[in-house]
Amino acid sequence: MKTTAALPILSLLAASMSANAGTVYELATRTMLGEEIDRLTFYEDGDQSRMDQNGTETGSMTVIFKEEGFYVIDHAQKNYILMDKAMLDQISTQISEAMKQMEAQLAAMPPDQRAMVEEMMKSQMPGMGSGRGMGKGPVLDIKPVGEGRWKSYDCRKYEMLEDGVKIQEMCVTDYSEVDSSGALRESFREMGDFMSQLFESMPFGGQGVRNPLEMINKIDGFPVHAIDFENGVAVTETTLESAATKNIDAAMFELPAGYQQMDPFNP
Repeated sequence: MKTTAALPILSLLAASMSANAGTVYELATRTMLGEEIDRLTFYEDGDQSRMDQNGTETGSMTVIFKEEGFYVIDHAQKNYILMDKAMLDQISTQISEAMKQMEAQLAAMPPDQRAMVEEMMKSQMPGMGSGRGMGKGPVLDIKPVGEGRWKSYDCRKYEMLEDGVKIQEMCVTDYSEVDSSGALRESFREMGDFMSQLFESMPFGGQGVRNPLEMINKIDGFPVHAIDFENGVAVTETTLESAATKNIDAAMFELPAGYQQMDPFNP
């Protein structure tokens, strides 16, 4: 991953039984020439969350966050995957078994051939275990670099580093500036905790690879403006474009009719 603010949730005088008062906010990613390449819409009603993403490269995808886990919905294929604890356990088991088989195959190879294969795997699958010549994955870190302002938001500036090289600048405002209810912070915390479980279930867990959502939790605020860098050059810019209190139809947090659940282990 993560890479995803809200105005205070207001008390609405009239709300239908099929809708809840919540917050809807839009974030857009553009190239430095101004071409929009991705748009993310986040719906927060305090108990459930939904994220819609539409991009030139990512296509159309929805993630619905519920207590039991989160549903990743592919609109092009009209199907979805449930990512829950049972799935994490299965992922961990299957990857551990695959790693054991791989280690046995490597052990049976001549030393020069084994070294060549390990070097290839190190470049293609960073972090897939240390102690076998494959090294660690990229190390992400965040450091504060001062204060700033983006539009109407006072914010703290951070840099995200990958192996010491800057890959992102962020202007981060306090959650209280965009969400007085605390629901947004709690949603991000829960997402971060779940993604941490996912990362820890992988063989490279704890070997330097960091969960991006965990990193966002570390800054304890919402990035209203971010610039991504490649090789020291700014390539894309993501901004919070709007946030509004609205009635959110309860159906927004339900799975689309006619979509089929997919087994990621038996597609």
